[in-house]
Amino acid sequence: MENYHEKLKNQLKEIDDLIEKSNKNLSKLKNVPKRLVKASKSNGCYQYYWVDKAAKKKIYITKEYKEELKKTIQRDYEFEVNKKLNILKRRLSVFLRIYDIDEIERVYSNLSEARKQLITPIVETKEEFAKKWERGSYEPMPINDNSEFVSTNGIRVRSKSELIIANMLERNGVSYRYEFPITLKGLGTVRPDFFCLNKRTLKEYVWEHFGMMDNIAYANKNINKIQIYEQNGFLPGKNMIMTFESSTNPLNSSTIKSMIEEYLL
Repeated sequence: MENYHEKLKNQLKEIDDLIEKSNKNLSKLKNVPKRLVKASKSNGCYQYYWVDKAAKKKIYITKEYKEELKKTIQRDYEFEVNKKLNILKRRLSVFLRIYDIDEIERVYSNLSEARKQLITPIVETKEEFAKKWERGSYEPMPINDNSEFVSTNGIRVRSKSELIIANMLERNGVSYRYEFPITLKGLGTVRPDFFCLNKRTLKEYVWEHFGMMDNIAYANKNINKIQIYEQNGFLPGKNMIMTFESSTNPLNSSTIKSMIEEYLL
């Protein structure tokens, strides 16, 4: 069961940004006189009036006061938006303090092993999901048995850079499948270098490493591949990780570490 805490925190940040923007807009309009405006339609055109409630009359707004009218309408709009944003912020802040969907999973995980043996949990735990994910089988691509690039866990890969990535994934306890086949519309079956699982969020990521970016033919081919990934909904930072290197700019292990910490832990 997905935990939306981070998404809700991001939503709260968006609301904070909008409140800041709205406050600035209101500040620019603070000297606009507070007036009531009434609109009506005549012959397909809108007509606007200043409303004087005390005198029980309305005054037609001519073109020369159009800018003043626009500022008045904008101020009223900004005021209402600002009020709604602050209400939403208060409600969401309160909700975030008490929201913890993982409580459902902990009811099961906190049980003794003896009781777990007799229970079918209402939602699959993250631990069980990850175990099933890791057990998923697929036909790997053949690799030269004499390849020297073998990870700590015995996964044979095709390059030194891929070996660095694989070892760092394993060192950090990240579940991954090497060259797992997926289908992309417009390209068919592809085998990304790594297909990874974030065990905390249960979110899957494609990780492609592009290792010869100073080779023009290679770069052009893979730019097209990246575009097809994007057309199929695989977007960097969302569900795709990309690393690059060239003969003069080798892969940096700190970059791999940052990617793992940002998306996979």
